[in-house]
Amino acid sequence: MRNIFTHRKLFNAIFLVLFFIPLFFSCENHRFDADKRQIIAKNEIHSELHRPPGFDVTAFQQDTVETPDDSNFKKQIRYSLDIEYLDSNQVLQKKKGVVMFAPDGQSVISSKIVDR
Repeated sequence: MRNIFTHRKLFNAIFLVLFFIPLFFSCENHRFDADKRQIIAKNEIHSELHRPPGFDVTAFQQDTVETPDDSNFKKQIRYSLDIEYLDSNQVLQKKKGVVMFAPDGQSVISSKIVDR
């Protein structure tokens, strides 16, 4: 009788662990969304430069931008990337890439490359 009782406890413990593991890992991870946006921003700037050699992101910054009332998007997400790359004359260029995302963080509104 005692043997059945310990097996029952073990079964209950295993059942609880197996029940809560999917719940724990299915929670939404906002860090993943930020990482995904950073990769999208890097790829957007990289393709705008026509994939230059020696392309490297040295720093990036994310912030929310309040836009005027006449804009379609109220709170855009701005990614600013400090980039370095070799131009066609093999001269190192240091620029800043700015990528604007829609408030949902899924769609790119615009991207541009400016001097630092």
